[in-house]
Amino acid sequence: MSRADEVAAEVARHRDDIVRLASELIRIPSVNPPGDVSEAMGFLRDFLRGWGFEPEWIEPVKGRVSLLVRVGSGDRLILNGHVDVVPPGDRGRWSFDPFSGEVVGGYLLGRGASDMKGPLAAMIYAFLVCASRGAADGVTLMIVPDEETGGEHGTKHLVGRVGVRARYCLIAEPSTLQMANIGEKGILWLRIAVEGKPAHASLSPYIGENAIERAARIISALYRLSEVDFEPPRELREVADRSGEVLASMLGREGLRRIFRRLSCNVGTISGGVKVNVVAPACTFEFDIRIPPGARVDDVTAMVRRVVEEEGGASIEVLAGEEPSYTSPHSPVVAELLRAAEEELGRRPELTLIAGATDGRHTRAAGIDTVIYGPGEWETIHSYDEKVSISDLVAAAKVYARLIARLSAAG
Repeated sequence: MSRADEVAAEVARHRDDIVRLASELIRIPSVNPPGDVSEAMGFLRDFLRGWGFEPEWIEPVKGRVSLLVRVGSGDRLILNGHVDVVPPGDRGRWSFDPFSGEVVGGYLLGRGASDMKGPLAAMIYAFLVCASRGAADGVTLMIVPDEETGGEHGTKHLVGRVGVRARYCLIAEPSTLQMANIGEKGILWLRIAVEGKPAHASLSPYIGENAIERAARIISALYRLSEVDFEPPRELREVADRSGEVLASMLGREGLRRIFRRLSCNVGTISGGVKVNVVAPACTFEFDIRIPPGARVDDVTAMVRRVVEEEGGASIEVLAGEEPSYTSPHSPVVAELLRAAEEELGRRPELTLIAGATDGRHTRAAGIDTVIYGPGEWETIHSYDEKVSISDLVAAAKVYARLIARLSAAG
């Protein structure tokens, strides 16, 4: 029996422990916002101490705590997961207490079950089993506080200011066990302020200039940018097109087939005008653009500026700009994850891109090959009645253990 087989078998014997840890984490409501995760991290610190580790407690901002546990040099593989969860919303829409951590019908229930306290518990036990058997040399366990609000004080801080490095990173976000995410679209957030000329509404549209109406024209023109095609990098073209097909099939929207060759556009907020009978003198809106691999923030920003100028001009403020990121499908961490999953599940996960953002963009920006793989029930993530399959949790933990053992042995 190989060392990968041995650690996977040992992890399976911790089935109830994995579920118990995930359940206990769910019962600590580390909701973000507001984002204070001290209680959850204190619990995990004590838990890891019970296994003989002394985690590093890193708190750049009060309540935004990260834990680091390094075995050996810690520079081979980072295991990354977050403890913060989105708010539960209207509790009356839940069929159960969102912070119960109950187990019913083979599922673990509660906010964070899929995203991502369940996958985090699976990852932690894979790490602990491998470490206890000498199969985790060069591995760093990284538990972070704020993925749901951008990762500024968690993963970004750790790989940026703290300087944590490794060749590879595995993030246990809920991709489902059938898919492994190797890349994501970039982000461009803009605030656009449009000016007009006030006048009495009874004389509109013959006098004055309505800023809201001007903003509406600009917004319509910006949405047309989603019709522009971009060419993905050569090694990513097949993954990009297949990812679009998968998304289109899942959501029943044919237009999504080209989502990883095109911009995603959304006006998220808008405010303007002073009174119903006054021609609006000003209007401000915020616009979200997601950028596919093959395009760059500066190029898309220039496209936006041209559109705005063609529509009469406005003030443009860039609120956030992050490049699209991906890991080569040929990276060793991708190959080993696919191998480990095939050994446990009988088939290889499909490589995909995602339209949203994860902490993977921060690790890739630091030069770390990153893959995202974890169990989850997509229809409940960030929604009501969140849950995760216990059998999937255990299967994921076994996959993680195989990956850890193999990458650690590769030295």
